[in-house]
Amino acid sequence: MGRERKSNPRKMRPQFLVLCEGETEEAYINFLKQRYRLPIKIVSKIIGSNISPRLIKKHKEELSGNPSEIKTFLMYDGDVPEVLDSLKKCDGIMLISKPCIEIWFISHYKKAPETELASEACVKQLCSIAGWEQYKKAVLTIKQQDSLWDNRMTAVTNMQNKIEVNKTYSTIYQFINILEEEKKNF
Repeated sequence: MGRERKSNPRKMRPQFLVLCEGETEEAYINFLKQRYRLPIKIVSKIIGSNISPRLIKKHKEELSGNPSEIKTFLMYDGDVPEVLDSLKKCDGIMLISKPCIEIWFISHYKKAPETELASEACVKQLCSIAGWEQYKKAVLTIKQQDSLWDNRMTAVTNMQNKIEVNKTYSTIYQFINILEEEKKNF
């Protein structure tokens, strides 16, 4: 008579759904997807005021697996109050950068300024950092990606104590912390 084999049930990798507003956010998430090697679906170029719980539900249903187990993130710039109001009505973790995602990139090298910045001024500050002089929105060079990767935990430290009432902030650190935890589990 044959022996019964016991097998441990395989732990399923979590699925991530990231809805974002622009090409720079999409490029950054694609970069993270490659480095962490986790199943991340990106839905980009959804204008903030058009985002809705119904739209998120539709994208979750397109993924295989139980929609309630899909971790959903909303990555948007925090410079338009109406967009933030629309996002607050949606089910997902908000990854907001005020004024724009470039403040998150800056935080990889130094603490974000406490003064209010326009998006253009933020990009200008980023371009003053070594390796970023030729920065163009929606494009991350290999050197920039390597630098972002090497300094990601510095960015987490620099941003985790900032909140919405600050003049500049980013909550992308929450996403990095979740990805780091998932990376440990697999």
